[in-house]
Amino acid sequence: MADGIVSGNGDTDKSGKSDRRFRKKTGILGGSFDPVHRGHLNIAGCALSEFRLDEVWFIPAGHSPNKIEKDMTPAADRARMVELAIAENPAFRLSTVEMDSPGVSYTYRTLTRLTAENPDTQFYFIMGADSLDYFESWRHPELIARMAVLLVAVRDTLDLKQIQGKIRYLRSLFHAEIFPVRGGKTDISSTEIRRDAALGIFEREMLSPKVAQYIREHGLYRKTEDS
Repeated sequence: MADGIVSGNGDTDKSGKSDRRFRKKTGILGGSFDPVHRGHLNIAGCALSEFRLDEVWFIPAGHSPNKIEKDMTPAADRARMVELAIAENPAFRLSTVEMDSPGVSYTYRTLTRLTAENPDTQFYFIMGADSLDYFESWRHPELIARMAVLLVAVRDTLDLKQIQGKIRYLRSLFHAEIFPVRGGKTDISSTEIRRDAALGIFEREMLSPKVAQYIREHGLYRKTEDS
């Protein structure tokens, strides 16, 4: 994964940490991206600017521990939609690290590989605020907290004070660096997009035109979703 833009010089970030080992600050945003939508792009852009990241990598899930794989759109289609969605932002990159791995796409495994392959990079793992409720039950949360700064995407409908309380708890429990990402509209549902697409409805507020066109041309989501 050494094909990204190399920039940045280890400047102090919001965490107050400055480490000259790191020449690059990279956000990673994982998910099924089924399909990728403007909420994903918005939160990636906000993390990029708020934390002065050099780039953000979008990582489509390969073998997700939380999804029934047979119900997911083929990985090649999901990756192509990401490529189309991020094409106009040079700071956004597609990574197929999880799609190319044979095992279950656990976050700690992904970060272990990425940190080994990119020793000069400080990773910022972008996660949804709703994930804070069960972060402790993830595989090896202590390793995740050790290998990356955690950025929590605050959804429009979630109470920031409540989220900050959870952040303080996890900081204490795992000695983690966790910060909220406040900007951008993130309350967009991929399930709703799939249901609309089955009816031939595509909302510009939710999808980029290129992604909507790809869905139409390839007949994705024609069957009504139940989830």
